[in-house]
Amino acid sequence: MFINVRLFCLFCGKVLFWHFSASFASTAVPNSSGNSVAGYGFEVMLAKLDFLQFKLYEIELGLKERDEEVKEKLTKLEDSIDVLQWAIHRHDRDAGYNLTELKAHSQKILAQQTACASHEQMRKDIAQLTANTTDSAKVLQRYAELYSQSTSSITVTEKCMKQDTVNSTPISRSNGPFKSCKEAPANVSGVYMIQLSEEESSFRAFCEQNSFGGGWLVIQYRYDGSLDFYRNWTEYQKGFGCVDREHWLGLERIHQLTSRRQHELIVELKDFNGTYKYARYTNFTVGNENELYVLKNLGSSTGTAGDSLNYHTGMKFSTFDKDNENDVRNCASDYKGA
Repeated sequence: MFINVRLFCLFCGKVLFWHFSASFASTAVPNSSGNSVAGYGFEVMLAKLDFLQFKLYEIELGLKERDEEVKEKLTKLEDSIDVLQWAIHRHDRDAGYNLTELKAHSQKILAQQTACASHEQMRKDIAQLTANTTDSAKVLQRYAELYSQSTSSITVTEKCMKQDTVNSTPISRSNGPFKSCKEAPANVSGVYMIQLSEEESSFRAFCEQNSFGGGWLVIQYRYDGSLDFYRNWTEYQKGFGCVDREHWLGLERIHQLTSRRQHELIVELKDFNGTYKYARYTNFTVGNENELYVLKNLGSSTGTAGDSLNYHTGMKFSTFDKDNENDVRNCASDYKGA
């Protein structure tokens, strides 16, 4: 751009210089017109740049809103997946419970049919014996033998529990008594006599020595449904079953074990297809009778079965005849257990 007049002003010195260029006098008017056109083009370019900048900002804002919508949808999808997983877990648990119930009912029906067949055979034997002899003593003796055979299945559990009384003694010195299963012979799982202190009586318990490094006392064992676990408060307090088969050790003994020193708890599960899972807790503690055998502590958990037990920490033990839950339902009665 050409300017025919150049003006310099120095305010501090108040010196004014004037220079006139005659050579550009003839082009003053055209240059002024060109400057106007260039200035207009510059303004148009700035306007376009402003418009592009606004569009970019609008696109950026739209992308942010879309990202937020996608995040919200992902959160809802994750919540839906969690609900679905919980529903599947609940369905699997209910299905397993129903199968257990069906198996238990089948066992009862089979036992009833066996008992009916035994009684029918007993009647036939009595009739045949009466027909063959008139000796009433022989008839009574044979009847007592048949009755003893028909009731032997009922007394099996009673015999098992009698072995846990105060007068129980080990078969050999290698079977105890020991203060815990940690002291029992390594790599030899089986029934041992356990005596927690010299002041207390010993009792029989099954020691698992081959899993998780050994030294584990089995407090409950269920595997074939042969033992009914729908029991009352007294039975769960004292224990029931045979320690080398399906059994429950008893709440009082579990309290005595866990109140003396820190104990770990392992829950092992295996379904009908052979799928195995376990959960391991670092600090298992059960309260006393006055505390209604409350689950005091479990510690931290590891394993492949997840953690479905910590939810019950602080809850008292309940049976169908003694409901200690803070709930309108009695789970022990609903699920036929404790």
